[in-house]
Amino acid sequence: MGVTLLPGFEANVRSDLKDLDPAAYLWTTAEIDRHIQHAVNDYQKIYPLLDEVTITVVADSRGNTRRQSVGSPLPPGYLWTARVEYPIDDDPPSYRVFREELIDQGTLYLPTGEPPRAGDQLKAWYAKAHTLDASTSTLPTEHEEVITLGAVAYAARAAARYSASRLNASAWTARGLAEFAAERTATYLAVLETLRASYSTAGLPNPQWGEVEHEWSRV
Repeated sequence: MGVTLLPGFEANVRSDLKDLDPAAYLWTTAEIDRHIQHAVNDYQKIYPLLDEVTITVVADSRGNTRRQSVGSPLPPGYLWTARVEYPIDDDPPSYRVFREELIDQGTLYLPTGEPPRAGDQLKAWYAKAHTLDASTSTLPTEHEEVITLGAVAYAARAAARYSASRLNASAWTARGLAEFAAERTATYLAVLETLRASYSTAGLPNPQWGEVEHEWSRV
């Protein structure tokens, strides 16, 4: 999906940080990778991958079927449930109001309507984490610069905090680094906000309780 793999992101981040001397890097590769992951984490809260899992409805000891689990273990890369479809394969699809009781744990509660029947199939559409490593990238090519910008902002902020009141042997002064970090962070946050607005306008699922807004007060 993406054309730039992790080593390419590392090189791009170092280029923007002017950290170009491999014999005396200011940021270790582990630090750069950590800040890249910070940016990926921010991004996938807005633009995750979407996947689905079909589960069989089970009843608890009291015969209650309103509470269901997406899986144990959870699907790889699971972040949150975006839609619950029941019954499945209707045309148009039938989505149920739900809440995810434990964040990131895939425990769903269906508070309204008729409870699903034990033994029926229920489909959970869920947000899934992106993959970025040396061999695979699921990040859209058009958003790769967002990840680079975010990693640069995180790296610069961390270095600015560390360099305050310390002697600095690099080309960066503590004040200059702090100003650079502030500028990059402001730009990064603005880009994320633009993405968030675009994502919402597109009608794609957000991390929230269900998708039927007028029903939320009943949850």
